Formats: sequence, C-alpha cells, structure tokens
Amino acid sequence: MTERWAAIDFETATREPNSACALGVALVEDDRIVETLSWLIRPPFNEYEFWNTNVHGISAEDTEFAPEFDEVWWEVRQVLEGTRLLAHNAPFDMRVLRALFESREIDAPHYEYACTLAIARKVLPELPRHTLDVVCDHCGIRLVHHDAASDAEGCARIAVDCIERTQTDSISSALEQLGVPLRGLLP
Repeated sequence: MTERWAAIDFETATREPNSACALGVALVEDDRIVETLSWLIRPPFNEYEFWNTNVHGISAEDTEFAPEFDEVWWEVRQVLEGTRLLAHNAPFDMRVLRALFESREIDAPHYEYACTLAIARKVLPELPRHTLDVVCDHCGIRLVHHDAASDAEGCARIAVDCIERTQTDSISSALEQLGVPLRGLLP
C-alpha cells in the first residue's frame, strides 16, 4: 500500500495565525516527492505587517486579487485527501491551519501530522540549530527559504532523507524508530 504524506508550509501576513498569505504543499508517495504546489492567499483585509513582508517578501500588492482561504480550501482539501501532514516546526503551521478553519467556519477533516523539526533533532543531534534552512543546508537540499513551495519541498526532502539515515523503508517506520509521535489536528 502506498504511503502518502503532504508537507505543508504557511507564510503569514501578520502575527495573527489566521493571516495566511501563502501555502506550499509537497506531496510524498512512498519515498518520492511527486508534486509541489503553492497558492497565494488574500489575508483578512489584505493587511500586512512590515516584519512579515520583510521575511517572505509577499506584500498586499501580491495578494490584492488572490482568493481568500475558504476559496482556496476546496482545491487544497482535494490535494490533501488521504495524506498525513508534515511540517517543519509543525506547531506553527498547525496553529495557522486551525485558525483558518475556525475563522472561516470550515468543517475540517481530522489530520495526523509529524514535525520534521523533531525528526531533525533526533537524526542530526550534532547540528547547533535545527531550523529549516540549517537542516536543508546540512543535508544538501536546495531551499529558497520563506518561499512556501520551497519550504514545503524542503520539509518533505528532510522526511525522505530521514528514511535513508534511519535505514527504514518509510516515513512512518522512521518516525516509529525515532520515537517521534504522530499528533492529531482536530477540527
């Protein structure tokens, strides 16, 4: 049976978790990345804080005519169907996803997810930091940091790299061997 995962990454327009302005998704089937997708999202009132734009480079001009999350969700939901989620520093991305569901009153499916930051800490304890850019650099993974699609793909590549480093045959097996738990994102 094919193991399906979706690595996700959100960029936000403000410090508020429901202010997503970009979403990247990298689909992993067994141990291969099969597709990487991204969406620009119009945040509430299309408002941005300077610091956020400074980090990811997305501004109000970029999302002026972008769809809001509830308009994007129908397509994203189809892409995520039958997957478990991965995210680097998953508490951030899961908090954004929960806030988007709640603020838009979307009936969200239950997702299981794992954090590649937790994976990297177990597999690469020698690194001084385990941020996405540091881990990708160490593993030879090309990354355009804070580009949602590139960050999602970097996250997926960390998970795939973990299969090799643990000499297991799947992301699930690697998580089990490392003692990294699957958590549940409840609607």
